[in-house]
Amino acid sequence: MNAKKVTIPDRDSNGFMIRFKEVNALWECPTCGGKMGNPQLTQHAEDGFFGQIHIWENPCGHVAHYKNLQIVGDAK
Repeated sequence: MNAKKVTIPDRDSNGFMIRFKEVNALWECPTCGGKMGNPQLTQHAEDGFFGQIHIWENPCGHVAHYKNLQIVGDAK
């Protein structure tokens, strides 16, 4: 299993950001199962939260939304 530790926004049931969360995510495209791109940290500001999250571009061209990542465990 190929997993990577990434930082993503954590949202409540209404879709509002409540914090940043580090997770271990299965590093395969949720659409086609192909290899995902190299994650890079970028600045993010939303709802009064300021920090860094990971972004990436998939070689297959599919967009992998944070909510579609398969989480294999919290990274503590």
